[in-house]
Amino acid sequence: MPDIIDNVKVGEYIKKLLKQHNMTQDDLADALSISKSAVSQNLRGKSTFDIQNLIQIAKIFEITLDDLLNLKTSDSDQVLSEYQKVVQKGLGAITSVPKENLRIAQPDLYGKVLIDYIIEARQKEMFLFIHDNKLPFVEDYYHRAKELYLNVIKFMLEEGLDDVLNYILKYTKLHGSFAIEDKKLELVIWALLDKPEMQKFMLKFLEYKPNIKPMWSFSQETPDPIPLSQKDFIDVIGKYHLKNVLVTYMTYKPKDEDLYPNMMTFKKYDFIEGMHLYIDYYYQTPLSWLRKVSLEVQKTYLEIIDTKDFDLISKFAQKGLYNDLTPIVKKTISLGLDEITSHLIANYHEVLNFKKIGESCIQTSNIRLLDNIKSFLVKDDMNYLLSYVKIEDIEMVLYLLKLGATFDEKYYNLETFKKINYLIEKEITKGESNSWYF
Repeated sequence: MPDIIDNVKVGEYIKKLLKQHNMTQDDLADALSISKSAVSQNLRGKSTFDIQNLIQIAKIFEITLDDLLNLKTSDSDQVLSEYQKVVQKGLGAITSVPKENLRIAQPDLYGKVLIDYIIEARQKEMFLFIHDNKLPFVEDYYHRAKELYLNVIKFMLEEGLDDVLNYILKYTKLHGSFAIEDKKLELVIWALLDKPEMQKFMLKFLEYKPNIKPMWSFSQETPDPIPLSQKDFIDVIGKYHLKNVLVTYMTYKPKDEDLYPNMMTFKKYDFIEGMHLYIDYYYQTPLSWLRKVSLEVQKTYLEIIDTKDFDLISKFAQKGLYNDLTPIVKKTISLGLDEITSHLIANYHEVLNFKKIGESCIQTSNIRLLDNIKSFLVKDDMNYLLSYVKIEDIEMVLYLLKLGATFDEKYYNLETFKKINYLIEKEITKGESNSWYF
């Protein structure tokens, strides 16, 4: 079973590190430029730090990201493997042997191969010698081959070594894709790939296309798989909030054709910053009506309101990413987002249907908002809304009557007489003529 990140244990470990370094939670919040409440929530395991924050925390305490996420395991070997002895002797132990005689891909009694010990000892020179001479690290049929290639990839990224794509492709060929089952290791590898200096490599990663065999070829060999589909790539960006990888992705794909599915993926993982980056990059000029329809901008806008992010919701309106703004405002009203509702009404009132917006005010019994938009309502709108209001919402009925609404036969319905009778009953019960009305 793959490991998962234990937010509680990570939080406890960070608290221990803070104590060891005489730092407070407030000091950590300042160092990460995030709120003190966010630090508190993360340290209690209620949520998790952003991936870039985890990298920064590791730097602050001068440990690796592996250590921070409790990835390291203790080495309980009692007897030194022959491979360990080779590593301890250093580079000369393998350069002195003819390459054709080097046998390093067979597992020892602990199920490890030489490259395992080289990585554990951080023997960069020995690693490069084996890599440069194209010596096999492990036989592909060995059950640990996929695990080993992932460790090689992580090691190369940590050491800043070139040609890591070669091993990503080896892993992909064995596994079928670059999906990583061990979620801790997946997080570490993608954190390393998200570094700003990796953007050139990531562009190469995105541009990779397997060799397609000619259609007249009689070979039974299947073409190599691609590391990640576009959908999977967006998923991992959203899951780990990979801002730099996202920038590279957008550079590689200058035109957006997947607004709705990509925004839904980012919404799923609460990657709000990614949504902002995406929208700012792709939508710098107004869209045609047909383009809006093909991109499903209206459907997307309605969904991103659930984020309740003021800047994001207003940005969609500012960039014209909608077909009809009225349903947008109706949803912000239904969610009680008064600030963004007021903003949209103030800045886009000329494109809004206030009769429909009035309906939402009625549905939510929001007299204050209805009072704010009353200047946009004509007498006929008031009459309609009076017919629309529920009989039990007597306060709204009275408010509309005060505004001059009347029971218009144009909007007669079965509730009309009930409302009138209810008002009469209230008058009689009150016992004070018209005093309850005004």
